[in-house]
Amino acid sequence: MRSSRMATRYWRLHVSMAFCVGIGCLERLRADAADGFVRGQTVHFIEAEHTNLTGSSQSGGTAVWTYSGTATWDVIVRPAKYRVFLRVRAGYAADHESGVRGKTAYRVTVDGRPIQLRLVPGTLLYGSDESNWAWIVGDVGDLGQGPHSLAFKADWHFGRWDAFMLTANPGYVPPREPPLGKETERDLSLLNGEQMKWFQGFTVWPGEVAANCPPTAAPDKANSVELVGLTACRNQHAATVVNVTNWLQSPLLFRVSRDDEERPADAGPVLPSDAVTLRHAVPLPAPRKDALADALPRLDGAGLMLLPAGETRQLWIAVNTESLLPDRYSTHLRIQPLNAPGRCTTQRLKIEVQVVNVSLPTQHPLDVFLCEYDINRPGMKEDLSSHYVNWLHNCLIPHPASANPDFSSLDHAMEREMKYPGARSVFFEQWHFRTDDSWQKPEHREKWVAGIRRWARHVHEDRGLSYDAFTLHIYDEVSGGGVDTFLRARELVREADRKIRVTMTVTPQIRLAEVQRLDKGVDVWCPHMELYETRPEVTAFLQKTGKPVVPYYCAENKRYWPAQMYRRWAWKLFEQRTAGLFMWTWLSRDAWQGRSWDGGMVFAGNGGIVPSRRWELMRMGLEDWLLLDMARQAGHSEQVNALVTEILEAPDNPALLEHARSTLIRLLSSK
Repeated sequence: MRSSRMATRYWRLHVSMAFCVGIGCLERLRADAADGFVRGQTVHFIEAEHTNLTGSSQSGGTAVWTYSGTATWDVIVRPAKYRVFLRVRAGYAADHESGVRGKTAYRVTVDGRPIQLRLVPGTLLYGSDESNWAWIVGDVGDLGQGPHSLAFKADWHFGRWDAFMLTANPGYVPPREPPLGKETERDLSLLNGEQMKWFQGFTVWPGEVAANCPPTAAPDKANSVELVGLTACRNQHAATVVNVTNWLQSPLLFRVSRDDEERPADAGPVLPSDAVTLRHAVPLPAPRKDALADALPRLDGAGLMLLPAGETRQLWIAVNTESLLPDRYSTHLRIQPLNAPGRCTTQRLKIEVQVVNVSLPTQHPLDVFLCEYDINRPGMKEDLSSHYVNWLHNCLIPHPASANPDFSSLDHAMEREMKYPGARSVFFEQWHFRTDDSWQKPEHREKWVAGIRRWARHVHEDRGLSYDAFTLHIYDEVSGGGVDTFLRARELVREADRKIRVTMTVTPQIRLAEVQRLDKGVDVWCPHMELYETRPEVTAFLQKTGKPVVPYYCAENKRYWPAQMYRRWAWKLFEQRTAGLFMWTWLSRDAWQGRSWDGGMVFAGNGGIVPSRRWELMRMGLEDWLLLDMARQAGHSEQVNALVTEILEAPDNPALLEHARSTLIRLLSSK
């Protein structure tokens, strides 16, 4: 940085010297240059079109038409006595200098203080009526270290600004004609914290994928981060995040875009465009808590992101490594403020991704189920399959007592969903036992048995599903007298077809004696996850039955739970050696207003779905489970068990979980 600044100074002085030779000041400039370097003086230079334009001023070509508007230059300086130079249109075609002679047509204030301007002798340059320039100069006086605002105006509607210079060198004379020099690099190290906030306008700072980012979040320092990185396996959906804080008192509209045009030769491969998805976390109201930035919609086609005054938003960078070979990849993001003062320039963020030589299975050994209730939305196939969902929901069983059952809706849903990548089984759910008690009357029993048998044969023989590829759910979370009712209905199902497997969700309030009674009617247990904390005797009994155990979570308010627990859940399931996981539900109602209770893992989008932070963390947990399983099979059971214990004993420590994941990758990479 320092060497480039020194080179820039030498370049500017070289240009100045070339002009001054003609007027006999070479020796003086050499002395001034030496003195300037000793005292840390420099020439600050900016093209007029790169200042902050307001009012009617408009950039045109390489200069700015004043049109009675203003231009503001916010510049950072060291303490010294300064002069300001303006290269401007000199006058009308008739005299070429009416705008700069005597009382010039141009005005400048420094921090609100007016500066008297005068023509710099020998700098008038006439090329044409449009290319008609001169330098004017004013004595600014002493400026303290830090930022200062220079505001430029003109009394002449057709005046033009070309460039501005601020210098502490008393003998400096600007070049008469282009090239005028390179724009001065800003030295942000001269600013304190509050000045940095004001000057940058916004700060880009590291965030955590598991942590909520409310609008009130703020970084400890105003400095922006320039690099974030992540390590990922092959066939993984990884993510990293940065938070963007707007320090200004007005909203900022950003454009976030990929920018990989200028890369050093040794930069390595660029992340392919289809491997990166940019999202932003939308904060929604939440009762008695900070707003929850849970919804993660994609940035729009232009990459626009609106940041209210004084607030923070999170940018989510998702990376899909499915098509990537082991290597170190990178990409750059341009975070460009579109409506900010000129001092608030575009910031660049480098994303580095290390893809290690560890491949995750594309199909998950666990049975992964969400109740999606036969809905069909654009993007559903890709979303469910990419989150390992392999046990699909079907609630379209005709009434068992129907004389002419219509299986067309059931068939249509099965035909669609069993083509999802990874789909392998169906969770059939019907409410007929719960809504029509005629099955309990002897005169109707035969019809119900025949109807259930007809359905099972249709699924097995006509649709080709083996009996271990589907289950039937007839009652939900029974307890008390509901246990006996379920068992009677279960006998009816067994009479229809003994091979039908029946599921049961086990409520958190159930007693051990009730579970023991249920055992003879249940083939697949779905205990509520709270039971592992509150009723370990119940979960121990379920495990001893030798039947598949697929724990579930079910609550309308679980959107308010910490996202970290959705990732940690898979570690608990690994510890318990369960057969799968069950989440209620995939999409439910409309949660965009924030305070509406909703059990959904995703949000409704326009023509598709919008994932939640929880949904993405749940997938990360399932990927962790794969790493744990792979490490165990590779002979690292002792280390795996220690890591699982460590994570479950510190449930609210995302950094510890990331470290454990890195340890697993290291174990697998060393095999």
